[in-house]
Amino acid sequence: MRMPLSRKRKLSYVREGDASGRTLEIYQEIKETLGVPHLNALFQAYGAYPRFLDLMWTSLRPALDTREFFAHSDRLRAEAYTAMHNYFAVPDLDSRIRQIQFSTGAQYELAGVVDLFQYNDPLLLLIAAVQLQAFEDGPTHVRAAKNEADHPIFTQKPVVLTEEAAPAPIRKIYDDIKRSLGINFLSLDFLAFARWPDFLSLYWNALKGVISSPLYVEHKHALRESALALSSGLPNAPQLSVDHMKHAGLSNEEISTAIHITEEFLDLFSASVLNVAFAKISLEGGNQIRATRNHIGSEQIKVTREDHPEQAA
Repeated sequence: MRMPLSRKRKLSYVREGDASGRTLEIYQEIKETLGVPHLNALFQAYGAYPRFLDLMWTSLRPALDTREFFAHSDRLRAEAYTAMHNYFAVPDLDSRIRQIQFSTGAQYELAGVVDLFQYNDPLLLLIAAVQLQAFEDGPTHVRAAKNEADHPIFTQKPVVLTEEAAPAPIRKIYDDIKRSLGINFLSLDFLAFARWPDFLSLYWNALKGVISSPLYVEHKHALRESALALSSGLPNAPQLSVDHMKHAGLSNEEISTAIHITEEFLDLFSASVLNVAFAKISLEGGNQIRATRNHIGSEQIKVTREDHPEQAA
């Protein structure tokens, strides 16, 4: 059956502090399953439609409990890191923040926040891809796997600076980010980076030139397609067709909105995974030293997961 066409609309959210009952229970289960201390806006948007949230989570969770889900997310993380390192100039922001006298504690905390999002964003990208495929009856070949997920657990919740609470200079950066990315809300990554305004300013000024490149758009699209391809082979993949949702009692409006939410966040996460890879590389010293080397074409330095074992985390 053809899916209802999604359309641009302003999304509603049910924040964790406002949730109760089954919705709050699902929120807790999502964080525990992914091993993160915060709840992404994707699930808060789903939470505005509690019947869909319950149906979605019941069908999706078995796939997230597999080793394959986290292994596929590792591949997306590595793809984004390699693309950013090999094809874009990433400055050494580690040295820059040291020059402006970032304390050792602040440097450590910032690095931890970047690591959290570098772990979490590929998971979210794959979830959105899996969910979008579920609306179309899921993968062609359904296969099962044991629930043997093995993944890191992050416990330190990032401190965020909301748009409402941000001072004027930060709001100006926020507005520029939304305008440049063509979005009407900010990802949690930017809100968390704003805890360190100097870093946010340095990071955004460097990243802004990258995202305006046609090559960035190509890699963003490629990452999205990789997520969809990986989701098609994920075991225990959900099947949540329009007919299934209607049979469960969801209205056309609920179904259409759920599809729209998923499409919008799939696009957002495709960019976020690249953007946080940029932040990660910048805090590792950047890659601009490559400009002094004579490697060209196939001789360019290539980053592999063996070179950077932290990418397997």
